[in-house]
Amino acid sequence: MDRRSRQARALRVALKTAAFAAGLFAGAVAAESTPDEQRSPVIAAILSGKPIIDVRYRFETNDTDGFDRRAIANTIRTRFGYETGVVAGIRALVEFENVAVLGDDRFNSMVNGRTQFPIVADPAATEINRAEVVFSGIDGAEIRFGRQRFNLLNQRFLGAVDFRQNQQTFDAARLFVTPVKGLSFDYLHIRRVHRVFGDDHPFGEFEGDSHVFAASYDAGRLGVVSAYGLLLDLENSPVNSSATWGGRYANKIEIDETAGAHFSFVAEYASQRDHARNPFNYRESYLHGEATFALRSVAAIVGYESLGGNGAIGFSTPLATLHKFQGLADAFLVTPAQGIEDVYATLSLRLPAPTFLHKANLFVTAHDFESESGELDFGRELDAGLMIAITKHWSAELSGAVFDGGDFGPADRSIVWTSLRFQY
Repeated sequence: MDRRSRQARALRVALKTAAFAAGLFAGAVAAESTPDEQRSPVIAAILSGKPIIDVRYRFETNDTDGFDRRAIANTIRTRFGYETGVVAGIRALVEFENVAVLGDDRFNSMVNGRTQFPIVADPAATEINRAEVVFSGIDGAEIRFGRQRFNLLNQRFLGAVDFRQNQQTFDAARLFVTPVKGLSFDYLHIRRVHRVFGDDHPFGEFEGDSHVFAASYDAGRLGVVSAYGLLLDLENSPVNSSATWGGRYANKIEIDETAGAHFSFVAEYASQRDHARNPFNYRESYLHGEATFALRSVAAIVGYESLGGNGAIGFSTPLATLHKFQGLADAFLVTPAQGIEDVYATLSLRLPAPTFLHKANLFVTAHDFESESGELDFGRELDAGLMIAITKHWSAELSGAVFDGGDFGPADRSIVWTSLRFQY
């Protein structure tokens, strides 16, 4: 399918979704209103809604071994939308997104043909980011239909990838149920994934018939137990089709509330096998353990994460918010065939902010990477960042990553980001 056809198809789907949302919204009102009252609930719902404004400028530079030139990207992402108030238990939302390149695109966006530069996956694009209708008229339940964001737990297996300028969203139907306090069930049926690469990329969308299940119980001082399953059937990327089932336990223990001292930990396991039309026959495991000790404004974190690999294929997480894991340099966006182990440590500090700032946080993280099978040296990485909440609506960030690929890892690279964001 050529670029123009993909764009036309994406626009048709988005417009149909928006039209369906509007029709369902209006239909619900009509069903509960007399002809004389028909306009009043709609107008009230619209006027009681809220605008969505999200603008982020980012400067990113990427210096990767094997390229003669360093990538430099100046991009600005704007999102504008509106969410209505509730009428007959229904509300609707539509949000448009534009990513623009400022100046020359001296980077490989994966669609601009500038392959002499390292990749910065922020292509220019304009699209409907979200178009959804939500029904919450039943106590303890919410049904959401349309193009939507979704984050599963910590986003290790499925997330919105908010770090990149073009967000990952899903054409999906979702049912969220909270039958009793502390207990929740979540189900998501995905027909299409709109990835960060945009519609112009050959794999800018995943199409298929995927199902996501999640259950969580918050037992208070006893911790939070979660279970999940992902049955990914990706028609245009069968190698990424998989069935994953896992469980997670997290808890926080207060040591001294007056001193602000606490200890928290996470333990997680998942098993994955091939699914649908995946040409590989495999079964691999995921392990994750993390412990945090915090005292007032300082926190120390140590962790271990392992994704299995059999030499032909590794544990797959194609819908994850990958930037959150295995280092900010994004050296391991695809799990190596030998799998990967990541031993990491983070030191974070909440800085005393001047009166004109809301808050400021500084962190430093070190990673050591090795293959899950074969003990291959995949390298080391050092990350650091400063996040500043300037006001309620304005925030800024400066962060960087230096990756050394070791004997068998990807190419060495150093990356720096700085951004300024306005949200309303």
